[in-house]
Amino acid sequence: MSRVYLVRHGQAAFGTEDYDRLTENGVAQCRQLARHWRAIGRRVDMVYAGTLRRQRESAEAFAQAAAEQGGPSFRVQSLPGIEEYDHLSLLAAHDGMGGEPDTTGDRRAFHHRLSLALRAWAAGELRGVEPFGIFRDRCAAALTTLIRATGRGRTAVLFGSAGSLAAAMQPALGTADWDLLRLKLAFFNTGVSSLLFDGETITIESLNSVSHLEQPTFTQLITHR
Repeated sequence: MSRVYLVRHGQAAFGTEDYDRLTENGVAQCRQLARHWRAIGRRVDMVYAGTLRRQRESAEAFAQAAAEQGGPSFRVQSLPGIEEYDHLSLLAAHDGMGGEPDTTGDRRAFHHRLSLALRAWAAGELRGVEPFGIFRDRCAAALTTLIRATGRGRTAVLFGSAGSLAAAMQPALGTADWDLLRLKLAFFNTGVSSLLFDGETITIESLNSVSHLEQPTFTQLITHR
C-alpha cells in the first residue's frame, strides 16, 4: 500500500496585487506541518508542488523545515496540471466585468461572490474561462501521474490548491461538480488529505486535517484564506 498526502498551500496574500505568494503565516503553517510530522515519525519519500508560486513556496518551506536538525533533505519536484483555477477570471465572467474585480473588501462578501461564480462555473454558465470539466480532468490526470511516480510502498506529499486538490480527488470522492466546489471552500490552509492506493484503487483515508495546528500554541495559524 502506498500513500499520497495532498496539502493545500499555506496562506497566500489575499487582497493584495500579488496574491500568488505566501504570507508569514503561510510559511509558518508549512514549517509547522514538517515539524509535526517529524515529531510523530511520519515518513515522506518525495515532495511535489504545482507550478504556481504559492504552491512551490509552500513545498519549499515544508522541505526546509523538514531538513532542520538532521532531518531528511527533499528536492521539491514540479507537477504541472495541479494549478488552481483563475478566481479573478471566474468572478469577472460571472459579474459581466471586463477587468479584475476588487477582492480587497470584506472576506465574507468575497466568499459569497466566489460561491456564486463557482456554482455558475460548475453548471457551465460562464464563458471565456477554462471549463470546469477540463479543469477537473487535468487535475485528476496530474494526480494519476503522481501516483504512478510514487510507486509501491512509498509516500509522497503534494502541495496544491483547494480547488485543484478537490478536483483531483473527485473520482474517489464521487461527488457532483457543485458539491465538490462547495466542499473545497471549507479547505484550510495546509489542510491535509490522505489517499491510500494499491494498483488502480484509491481510498481517501482522511480529508482536510489540520492536526498540526490544533495545539494551543498554533491555533492562531488556522486559516481558510
